[in-house]
Amino acid sequence: MFEYQYKIPKVELKTTFGSIGIKNIIFAPGEIEKALPDIVFDDENLKHMFAEDNLDTFKKRNIYRRFAPKTKTTINLDDFIDKSMASNVSFYSFLAEGILGLVFRDLYDYQLAKGIIDVTDTLNDSHTGVDACMYDIENNIIVLGEAKFYSDLYSGINKIIEDFTKKSIKNKLENLQSAAENCIETCRIIIKNLGSDGYDELTVDQFINQKIIFAGFVLHSETDISKYSNDNFYDVYKISTQALTENIKKSLNVKDIKGKFEIFMVHLPIKSKKWLIAKIIETSRSKLYELGDKI
Repeated sequence: MFEYQYKIPKVELKTTFGSIGIKNIIFAPGEIEKALPDIVFDDENLKHMFAEDNLDTFKKRNIYRRFAPKTKTTINLDDFIDKSMASNVSFYSFLAEGILGLVFRDLYDYQLAKGIIDVTDTLNDSHTGVDACMYDIENNIIVLGEAKFYSDLYSGINKIIEDFTKKSIKNKLENLQSAAENCIETCRIIIKNLGSDGYDELTVDQFINQKIIFAGFVLHSETDISKYSNDNFYDVYKISTQALTENIKKSLNVKDIKGKFEIFMVHLPIKSKKWLIAKIIETSRSKLYELGDKI
């Protein structure tokens, strides 16, 4: 479903940049935006995002409600979204978190170690932990995902870079470790990489000495996609595994890290953050109406 439209590796930085498109959809922000509601609300994709094996009516109703305001508002939908975006730059970021899991599933066959979206969160919730924990069982790789839903690409990528290289990453690693320890497949990866038959409690210091991919994803508004294919388009973004490693050392107060790290920074352009949110909310309400909810 999702695929690279342009893929630009920066070997010396151990970082790969890329713009993402949708198979059989013209690579144009407006066309991508039109296709996303159907993709998001596809049953198999909802199962993936919410880590559900099956969707009965009860589960579907709870999931559909996750995409709509929990309380009725006296203002119309346009004004509600405008007000929410003005007061919270991360408004509706969970949508990017969900799509992140689908993107890396399609690009690399990475499987989830936990549900990306929590039905108990609100539309305005922001998280301090990882947005996604994934793994590649065949290659013994853990994947830490960070997602942003911004009105422009530049701000979104730079916010992820800041999170990876400047902010304390300890809480994210603890969140990732917790998710990995509760997943049989990722536990196997950790144990194998540590060369141990088992463990009582895995410390964050031990955990970080693994092969880990740090995956950044930005869902963003865009009007001009003509420069995405240029090899130097992403040179403005200052990110490398060296900067990431130095921040991890500082966060954990350790002198040496043996982990092998790699960074993937990808993005999906849409026409308008506001109008995509509106379409997703309207689709969720339509789905709820079909289940008998009177909105």
